[in-house]
Amino acid sequence: MWKECRHEYLKVVKIAGYSGRICEFEFVTYLIKNAVALEKILIDPRHQIVNGTPLASAEFKKEQTSRLHAKRQLEAEVPPTIELVIL
Repeated sequence: MWKECRHEYLKVVKIAGYSGRICEFEFVTYLIKNAVALEKILIDPRHQIVNGTPLASAEFKKEQTSRLHAKRQLEAEVPPTIELVIL
């Protein structure tokens, strides 16, 4: 698990390539608990190498699944004081 350490100035976080793995979920929940000034979390399931290029059908389905995982995993964890944006 992550070492407890308060982050007092972190306001916006973008997680690129989020796919819903346990380690990603644990990292986001760590930030929620320890980044006391956090205002916004952006979750971008797109693989950054193919970002901006035409996607194959399999990649598109993987992104859709990743968005669904992010929604299911994180919506209940994020307090109302933090804006959750799933791209």
